[in-house]
Amino acid sequence: MKSKFLKVFSSVVMGAVLLSACGTDKSKAENGGDKYPSKPVNVIVAYKAGGGTDVGARILVSEAQKSFPQPFVIVNKPGADGEIGYTELLKSEADGYTIGFINLPTFVSIPLQRKTNFQKDDAQAIMNHVYDPGVLVVREDSKWKNLEEFVEDAKQNPDALTISNNGTGASNHIGAAHFAYEAGIKVTHVPFGGSTDMIAALRGSHVDATVAKISEVASLVKNKELRILGTFTDERLEGFEDVPTLKEKGYNVLFGSARALVAPKGTPEEVIQYLHDTFKTALESPENIEKSNNANLPLKYMSGEELTNYINEQDQYIKEMVPKLGI
Repeated sequence: MKSKFLKVFSSVVMGAVLLSACGTDKSKAENGGDKYPSKPVNVIVAYKAGGGTDVGARILVSEAQKSFPQPFVIVNKPGADGEIGYTELLKSEADGYTIGFINLPTFVSIPLQRKTNFQKDDAQAIMNHVYDPGVLVVREDSKWKNLEEFVEDAKQNPDALTISNNGTGASNHIGAAHFAYEAGIKVTHVPFGGSTDMIAALRGSHVDATVAKISEVASLVKNKELRILGTFTDERLEGFEDVPTLKEKGYNVLFGSARALVAPKGTPEEVIQYLHDTFKTALESPENIEKSNNANLPLKYMSGEELTNYINEQDQYIKEMVPKLGI
């Protein structure tokens, strides 16, 4: 009798253990894969600390950290116009423990202009974070008070005016070159390793102008150190309504930088979904919205599917436009 009781008791215990294990496995799957996340997640930023991409990344990641059970570790990997960081990101193991931010159109322009160790299809989209419009900027004390004066000077003195950018073939270079193409002027493009250095060159009077993102120069404009001559937007920018768009002046060029989160291709879909949900919640939080507004970062959410489509559209734009620009 005792033996029979022990057998029944053992069966009940074993069944409970199995049910518990099944529940645990289900919980793991629902939360982004087997035991994910069980260790810190590296977040690669392919640019220097202090630039627009880095600032936005740190704001968003700090909000996402509030609901994520493991540490996010931001790793700045600047160099080669973003290529060094992009390569490390996309050649990492596709397990969800290395993700990172990309800038468009730079992310698709670099592999089209030179041989790289990554391609756009090596990335698996998580979501878009920011769309940061481009602006043409000079120092407040410069002789050019408006866009017309700048263009006229450039026409009278071909190649004499210098415009800094964030790297050869990078986003700001493409925007500046497209503007020069539409305006029928010749300027000298001066590349730097990132937005921080290109803006420093302008502030130090080493170049005449720069093409930057509004988030990178808004505070300097408001402090009367720099002046915006024109925006690469459909409509005038909120907070800078006195500045004309390039389209208003007859130059049909729109330009900005999308900043997005991606993972290496092959990362499990349930992990991608878990990361997407975590960062989307962070993106939409009042704290993130307030901090992003204070940093002049225009938030723009895109789902993974929408981001993939946008990446492909940017790729097509670069293929069609860049050959005309002589970059």
